[in-house]
Amino acid sequence: MNRHDDARDLDHGWQDPVGAGLLAQTLGAMADGVDPASPTGPAAAIPAMSRRVRRRRGAKLGGLGGGALAVAGALVLGAVQLAPSDQPEVLLPGATAPSPTQSSLSMSGPDLQIQDGYQPSWLEWSDLKCGMPVADLESTAQGWSVEAAGDVYERPADLGGGESVTVRGMAATVQQGEGVLQGAPVLVWSQDGVVVDLGDDVFEGSDLRAPLVGSGADAIEAKGSAFTICAPSGSGESTVFETPLPEGDYEVRVVAFPQDASGRWTTAVSEPVPVRIDSDGAHSPTGERGGESAIEFPGPVDGQVARFELDRTTDWVTAQLTRPSYSSDTPMRVMGQCEGGDPEALLPIEVVLWPTGDVLASTQISCDGGEAGNEVDVQAGEGALIDIRLPSIPDGVGRAWVSLEPATPQSGDTASD
Repeated sequence: MNRHDDARDLDHGWQDPVGAGLLAQTLGAMADGVDPASPTGPAAAIPAMSRRVRRRRGAKLGGLGGGALAVAGALVLGAVQLAPSDQPEVLLPGATAPSPTQSSLSMSGPDLQIQDGYQPSWLEWSDLKCGMPVADLESTAQGWSVEAAGDVYERPADLGGGESVTVRGMAATVQQGEGVLQGAPVLVWSQDGVVVDLGDDVFEGSDLRAPLVGSGADAIEAKGSAFTICAPSGSGESTVFETPLPEGDYEVRVVAFPQDASGRWTTAVSEPVPVRIDSDGAHSPTGERGGESAIEFPGPVDGQVARFELDRTTDWVTAQLTRPSYSSDTPMRVMGQCEGGDPEALLPIEVVLWPTGDVLASTQISCDGGEAGNEVDVQAGEGALIDIRLPSIPDGVGRAWVSLEPATPQSGDTASD
């Protein structure tokens, strides 16, 4: 419910950021039937207001009263909703534009305090910096193009000593131009038109490999992390990145770094795709690719090495790999369920070695909703880290899970025929 104060001469602790009576103009324009987002309407003042708010935010926030924050927040929210979008939104294959109802679900999380202007050492050759406008994130690689081509997914990465960290990936396709691409593309995150994460260092030990959730034979993995590079702690060799991207709605771009014939690094930047982060992780919009499913994700069995869960029954996809233990010389099997769309469709499965992506075994299960599996010859050796890869997913699949586990669990069950 909107509230106002008729005592206009009182000092509410808020001043018109552009000195133009923006609130009064916006309300007056709406009452007169004028589009406030037109080039001559009051929304045209929003960019200037946003810049000034950013500069003054640290100094003014502590002194603002609760009523002033409510007025300023209502003004900014209303103006942002009225202002036209500056950039096109690219959806994943098979996805549809969000409906007005879906758009109203936009989440606002805690403020992310990035270090404006910070540039990690591996990007010193470029103009890429934290806090830069996404409008300045441009391709410089001649003849190259890159596109996001799949769902964002999460998986654990081993840090040694029994510790792991969550990393993210997404399928991407790259059209080659002049030069060569030696390292994996990265996921660059932005929010409110500002870059908030530039991705991990992919210039050392980052081979090109297939994504865990594929979209065709030509897709490669674009790498990301749950922690932003734009909030560093320490300096020099002691610099660490421990700040996670908070819950909220983001735009994600795939950025590749080809090297041209002269040895100069360049950039190839994709169009943005929407990604949402909530308490359950990072999610891509489902669009028309998902479906209904009645299967439930079971709990892990004793000795399970890895499991992948895919859920496309809601507006936002969940795709996550978990790894509760390391591999051993115990005979293993792949078990799983897949449901949705065509019951005769098959879900291909690959068991791969991390981090190289070498395929150790492959099989498939039917998407008829029944639990099925096969014994596989993994031969990874004891203590290896195993990923489960789904090279392609049949249209209409609502849920699927795949587990790499002992061929004879303690329950006495054996692999399905």
